[in-house]
Formats: sequence, structure tokens, C-alpha cells
Amino acid sequence: MANYSRWDDVKKKRRELTTEMRAGVEQDLALGQLIYDLRTGAGLSQRELAERMETTQSVISRLEEGGGTRNRIDTLARVANALGRHLVVSFPEEVPTRLKDAVQVA
Repeated sequence: MANYSRWDDVKKKRRELTTEMRAGVEQDLALGQLIYDLRTGAGLSQRELAERMETTQSVISRLEEGGGTRNRIDTLARVANALGRHLVVSFPEEVPTRLKDAVQVA
């Protein structure tokens, strides 16, 4: 049986997410979903993608779950390379309304 009173204590100690923090979490989740979509679209399992990236399946799982922390560009470049894709980082003055196979993070 779970210790619900302990869990309530943990939740009370957690700070509330600011709007900025919530936006960051949503961006991480969107990026994780994109990686999942590209991987499954390529017909690869998490383990197969991990092998191509020379990492572990648990790393791929964390990426697809939103990373837990901000994903590093070098890790994203390895994902792109393993999927036969390109990683493009851009700082345009104006953002297009729709970017195919992309996540807007700013």
C-alpha cells in the first residue's frame, strides 16, 4: 500500500511552476513527442535508435519523455544523425507560422 500522507508532504514542498517554467516543460514534451514520431516513423525501436546513437535505450526513453532537463544540442544532433535527418538551429527575426518536423522553443 502506498504511503499517501508522505506523497502529500512531498507535493506540498514542491514549488509551483512559473509560466516560464511551464512553457519550458511543454517545449520539452513537444520535442520528446517529435523524437518519438520520427523514430516510430522510421520503424525503429528505442533500442535500435540507441544502438545507432551508441547509447542506451533508457536515454532514448528519457528523451521521448521530455528529457527531464533541457536536451543538449549535441544529443539532438546525434538523434538527427541516427535518424538520417538534419538538425537545424536558427535565430530568425520572424518565425514561420508552421515548421514541418520541428518544435519552436522560443
